[in-house]
Amino acid sequence: MYQITKIFLFPISLIFGFITSLRNFLYDFEIIKSKKYRTKIISVGNLIMGGSGKTPMVEYISKYFIRKNKNFSIISRGYGRKTKGLFVIGSKDNYTTVGDEPIQFFNKFSKYCKVIVTENRNLGLLLNDKNEIDYAILDDAFQNRSFESNYRILLSSSQKPFYSDHIFPLGKLRESKSNAIRADILIFTKCPENLTKQQSNDFVYKSRKFLGRNVPILFSCIDYKKPIKIFGNKLSKNVVAISSIAYPNDFFEYVEKKFKLIDRIQYPDHYIYKKIDLENLIKKLDQNISILTTEKDAVKLCEYEDILSSYDVYYVPIKTKFLFKKELSPYLNKI
Repeated sequence: MYQITKIFLFPISLIFGFITSLRNFLYDFEIIKSKKYRTKIISVGNLIMGGSGKTPMVEYISKYFIRKNKNFSIISRGYGRKTKGLFVIGSKDNYTTVGDEPIQFFNKFSKYCKVIVTENRNLGLLLNDKNEIDYAILDDAFQNRSFESNYRILLSSSQKPFYSDHIFPLGKLRESKSNAIRADILIFTKCPENLTKQQSNDFVYKSRKFLGRNVPILFSCIDYKKPIKIFGNKLSKNVVAISSIAYPNDFFEYVEKKFKLIDRIQYPDHYIYKKIDLENLIKKLDQNISILTTEKDAVKLCEYEDILSSYDVYYVPIKTKFLFKKELSPYLNKI
């Protein structure tokens, strides 16, 4: 059955690959020209569809710019929002108007930068130039060739390395793995914290032929922090874990190690919760069972105070942790 499906998907994958390759060809030979901006652009992205740790990487860069007192903005598409057009996020916005990840950025960094959502990233960059913003961090923009990036950060999950994948729909790649050549740096994310040097050398060896000469390769893992309260008074050892992120297995595994997992509930990435979802959720709870969720889900669940405020609801913050004492920050210094 798998082989039959593979044979059926192969020609579709070829067509998809041809279209993306043609588009890249037009930009590579300047038949279509990328726009230039005064603002220095850092594009964070991946080759696959779905999560490779872009959100914590954008937060890492943002914290670096804050420490360095840089004038910057974050520009996101605002995937999953119910609106269209350009928004500079304000206090009245929520995940339905601008998307879950941009609200997460706004909650953390609004004192230090503007967070902008727009389908057309060039509109956001024009706004940056108009306001004389020095740096723009673009979330999920590795495939966007309509502007010239000053630094392209390519992320690849160590659990599904880009070099072992195939073009959609045969695999999860948005474009050919050969396009990793555009990267200024490659970072393998979601690595085990005990990744050995021998294992990392294998990643390096298999990646190197797709990269430009002397492109750095770094390794990072997810660092889970102490759970933070959304509602309630005390986090129980017994929890129902709920997630609407792309690849939640790491989150569920963390919860199972630290808590007694009563049930796990998984929704699609960027899922917009409905009232009935949460009413069904609280049926699983009592005074000895709490809800534990991801940081991205927290910006959505906090909007349901009328349903959840009587229960203990917590989220697990995460951040990027680099391995082998090799950080991204020295490379950001050079931009």
